[in-house]
Amino acid sequence: MKKAFLLFLGATALFFTSCKENDTKAVERVVTISEGLKFGEGSVPYLNTSVLVSNFGTDSLSPLNNEGKGYIVKVTDQQITPFIPADGNLSAPKGMAIADDYLYIADVQKIVVYNLKNKAESPKIITLPDGELFANDIAIYNNYAYISVTNTGAIYKLNIATPTNPDSLTLTKVATVTGANGLAFDGKTLYVASFPADGKVTENNVIYKINDITAAAPSPEKIITTAGMYDGLAIYKSKLYFSNWANEGEVGYIDMATQKKNSIDTEGKKLSGPADISLLNGKLYVPNLPESELTIISVK
Repeated sequence: MKKAFLLFLGATALFFTSCKENDTKAVERVVTISEGLKFGEGSVPYLNTSVLVSNFGTDSLSPLNNEGKGYIVKVTDQQITPFIPADGNLSAPKGMAIADDYLYIADVQKIVVYNLKNKAESPKIITLPDGELFANDIAIYNNYAYISVTNTGAIYKLNIATPTNPDSLTLTKVATVTGANGLAFDGKTLYVASFPADGKVTENNVIYKINDITAAAPSPEKIITTAGMYDGLAIYKSKLYFSNWANEGEVGYIDMATQKKNSIDTEGKKLSGPADISLLNGKLYVPNLPESELTIISVK
């Protein structure tokens, strides 16, 4: 009888252990997908249900190419579907922003604007000044799109009050941050990630904030001192999330109250080049540019 009882207990324990393991697998905190991606760099939430990811579409990683193979995909519940095909207008599409049903995309020395109500319509092209090659990210505040250029550190603003006809004559440089890369707004405060365009990290490659981007002379200030190769930024629940190519790849967040920097456990997933991140419904979307992957991490 005792032996039978012990066997019963063992079987019961095995059953519940199995259930626990199955439950864990059903709610994985870190998931990586890759089908349909080819050097995905930028990401942006779309309609509160999906995330758009920009892709170079090239045979090799070339962030300043002019091959016209770039395209956009939509990610919904870990499923990737085409969104804007390679139509020759995009080459190395990076950061994106959406306003009033228009998608603004940073590309090589230009901003490309698609009408999301008619994606087949020819996009508007705003060319940046000579030398401003590495257009990297876009963030929108009021009627202006703010654009970072990594190779010069310039941050421009563009009046988009009339999205059907964005006026390139309104393009104005408003600030300079060493290696200006990822952008994120919290009210009129603009956060800026710094990435060394030449790959050589200095003490100035940190994360900055500009308290009032509408000021006559916006002034950037460092919010952390740990230098790195900071790329994407996103804000969620009083935390400033970031991606960092240094230290063999890192994602983390800065507590906006204490300015303390924290790394996020990726559960063994290596991120060799975590690019322009997005947050949607408690999930952090991290394009891993060199590997043509998208890692999705559940965050609190």
